[in-house]
Amino acid sequence: MSPRSEDFEAGMVAWLNAHFASEGVVVGAETLLFDGGLINSIRVLELIAWTEDAIGMEIPDSRIRMDNFRTIRRIAQVFIEEGTDVAA
Repeated sequence: MSPRSEDFEAGMVAWLNAHFASEGVVVGAETLLFDGGLINSIRVLELIAWTEDAIGMEIPDSRIRMDNFRTIRRIAQVFIEEGTDVAA
C-alpha cells in the first residue's frame, strides 16, 4: 500500500468515525460500509463527494458501483492504487 493510500484511508476513517459511526462502533479500513448500515442511499452521496475531494477529481458515474465503495481499503485500491485515471 502506498503512503498516499494510507493517508487516504486514515482521513476517511477519521471522517466516517466523526460523522457517521454510531456510539460504540469504530470504523476501520476493512469495515463493510453498506452491510452494517453505516452508509445508506443518502450518505453514499457524501461518501462520493468526500472521495472526490480527497483524490482531487470527479468520479464518473460508470465508476460509481457498490463494489468500488464496499470498504475504505477498496475505495483506496480502486481510486488511488490502480492509478490516477479514475475515468478508466
